[in-house]
Amino acid sequence: MIETIVALMLYLGDQMIEHSFKQSLSECLEVKRKIERNNDSGNSHVQCSVVKAKVYVDQHGIKRIEKIEGHQ
Repeated sequence: MIETIVALMLYLGDQMIEHSFKQSLSECLEVKRKIERNNDSGNSHVQCSVVKAKVYVDQHGIKRIEKIEGHQ
């Protein structure tokens, strides 16, 4: 199912290598701050964004991103 959600995305250079569903923008920004404090690599960055994504619920009841369709 395609939904408009908040996603935390990890980039290495210009390429997105990881993404994660977050319940709210404030939750996303909190996780982003923690990652940035502990990240000493100058080649990666983290971004919170509202995106359209194909999502599913895994066997544990956790919402996961299958594919990001586009940024808003």
